[in-house]
Amino acid sequence: MNKPWALTRGLLLVPLIGASDSLAGALGLWLAWVVISFAHGAAMGGVRPRLTAAQRLLASIVLAATLTACAGFALQAWALELYRPLYVGWIALSCVALEQDGGFVESHLPGHLRLAGLFGLWLIGLGVARELIGSGLPLALLAPGGFILLGLLLAARQAWTAAKKPLPTEETPRL
Repeated sequence: MNKPWALTRGLLLVPLIGASDSLAGALGLWLAWVVISFAHGAAMGGVRPRLTAAQRLLASIVLAATLTACAGFALQAWALELYRPLYVGWIALSCVALEQDGGFVESHLPGHLRLAGLFGLWLIGLGVARELIGSGLPLALLAPGGFILLGLLLAARQAWTAAKKPLPTEETPRL
């Protein structure tokens, strides 16, 4: 991975597979991710100019861990069926990676909004598909079934975008 954004976007795949076994779980995780990541970005925006790079990393880790712990406690108290301790913890990791990638800087805000929308779209779409397919095929509700379904959806998306691109015209070499 030579592109830093690939790591940031790749970190979103773990909760995408794990929490998308139902529509309720997918919506709950997406809502938690949006609230925590935007709160993290807003809080870091206030302290970012005053910190060095090492201090900014430490502050980002502490803030992300605090926000995800508070969200985890709130989910345990009010929506225990939506609580997924492993996947709420991944939100903290994605917040720290987005902060280090510069995703929370004001000039990158449209990109972060687009990332939140795409993550929500993939999460909800995968949750609905896995819930529908899982009634007849229980493998779809397990993590391997999620990987298989996500792979098929990504391949379909790639085929769709490749079909839309105009074919480059090749010149025949002149002798």
